[in-house]
Amino acid sequence: MDDKIVSINSLARTHDITPEEVRQFDRFKAYTDEQVHELIETIKTYTRFVYNVHSKQKKGGRIIALSVENNKLKAA
Repeated sequence: MDDKIVSINSLARTHDITPEEVRQFDRFKAYTDEQVHELIETIKTYTRFVYNVHSKQKKGGRIIALSVENNKLKAA
């Protein structure tokens, strides 16, 4: 299967989202090249963070409750 044919929303993606794919969404059509690059880097940073937290939890790490009800009590 050609990686470029995989849907933008597919879990089978093996490559980073491209600027062209970002601009397919109406919200991002007017973004400059710099803004698109920044958005892609933000997405990559966020996904690495989530993956690392998930991986540590699987290795016996502490589970962090992310319940919406608890956010009001724990907000700084």
